[in-house]
Amino acid sequence: MEETLCSMEIIKVESSFRAKIQIASGRYVEYENKDFENLLQQVYKDIQEEIENTL
Repeated sequence: MEETLCSMEIIKVESSFRAKIQIASGRYVEYENKDFENLLQQVYKDIQEEIENTL
């Protein structure tokens, strides 16, 4: 059975990137970083911790 763990939107705002994350538990968080790779690392770490806590 499929289950959505999170929804993510990444947008470019002027000279930086913004990620909007909605976790299945209902938690909503936004990250902003000028470096796209660093932004992805932040998002990855947060989602990984969230999923580990739910398993």
